[in-house]
Amino acid sequence: MQGEVILPLEGRKFYELEIEGFRRTLPMMKVSENLYIAYFDSLGDLEFLSHCANLLARRLVGSEVLITSETKGVPLVHEIAKILGHRYYVIARKRMIPYMIDPIVVEYKPITSNAPQTLVLDGRYVPLLKGKKVSIVDDIVSTRETMRALEEIVRRAGGIVYKKAAILVEGKVYDDIEHLGVLPLFRE
Repeated sequence: MQGEVILPLEGRKFYELEIEGFRRTLPMMKVSENLYIAYFDSLGDLEFLSHCANLLARRLVGSEVLITSETKGVPLVHEIAKILGHRYYVIARKRMIPYMIDPIVVEYKPITSNAPQTLVLDGRYVPLLKGKKVSIVDDIVSTRETMRALEEIVRRAGGIVYKKAAILVEGKVYDDIEHLGVLPLFRE
């Protein structure tokens, strides 16, 4: 892991994100007393997601299956799986659902919540991961908590973590996560 990426806020209201020619303007959001983030939400931005999926797919060649957590990672993984020619991908749910059989449940604490959360994999999907080279994909990695929970699910399902990837890493750069850009944190 490399060091933190923190910039002075300097009164800015927006942050200009660029990923290989694609630009998006992100609003600044206060998350604590003197800490701000550039709020990134790719849901529904088909042009941006397709662009990022193409770039990430090149880095995930060799993966046999992709996994993500619901919700924001789903359209990204769907696009990447199509590009790689995969027949399926796997989604870890954020809650237990009555129809699940022998689920794998992992607790984690994402940056977006004050309380611990769970990721749940229906046991019916274990055969899709077991013995396979699995790449874990997320839209953004901030604290690594979701990524850590997905790694645990893959391990408990008998899969092999092949690669980890995200569109963006936030506040820190992690050497073991393929990413297309870095979102700095901002201090007042």
